Amino acid sequence: MVKQVFCFFLLTLLMVTSGFAEEGKYSNPTLGFSVIKPADWTFITADENLDNIARSEFKDEATKEMLMKYATAPLVAMTKYKEPYDDVNPSFKLNIKPLNNFDASNPKAILEVVVAPMSKMFQDFEILQGPENTTINGRNAGYVRINYSMKVPDGRTFPICSELWIIPRKNFFFMVGAGTRQDEKTGTREEIKGILNGLIIEN
Repeated sequence: MVKQVFCFFLLTLLMVTSGFAEEGKYSNPTLGFSVIKPADWTFITADENLDNIARSEFKDEATKEMLMKYATAPLVAMTKYKEPYDDVNPSFKLNIKPLNNFDASNPKAILEVVVAPMSKMFQDFEILQGPENTTINGRNAGYVRINYSMKVPDGRTFPICSELWIIPRKNFFFMVGAGTRQDEKTGTREEIKGILNGLIIEN
């Protein structure tokens, strides 16, 4: 259970058949939400996402194999630059997960389960904010912000800032993940905030 929830955050492919992207906007009438892509960003494909995973290194090969095993397609994913990109590519990704036994009134508790395994998987892992309950566009949500280092096969290490939001519904929850450089040299968290502010959830 913990592995599956965690991997919804880390491994993001793209698109399910109930949604569509056109003119810079992704809409999913089945789940009742839409999100607008900034004009200078691009939607990414499943193959591009898998290539990104393949270029990343984790603390051990078993961790990487586990992440690949539980890879699951998100509803929508976008990046600031077209892949492949030779630095930290700012990203915004949204997925869903069944609520199961989680309490929809306490998204913070869901995040605590998601975050727990991460300290063992990344270098220099540090929680900067949260997990905490908050609101997104008037809806109850959970939020956490994390810094860690990601190594790539050529030996370079990049400073990553990951943000994660949980937005519960009746029997499932939206999981929104975003990544930037810690120093924001390739893209800012303010850009991420702009995309999040354009996330419309109906009913």
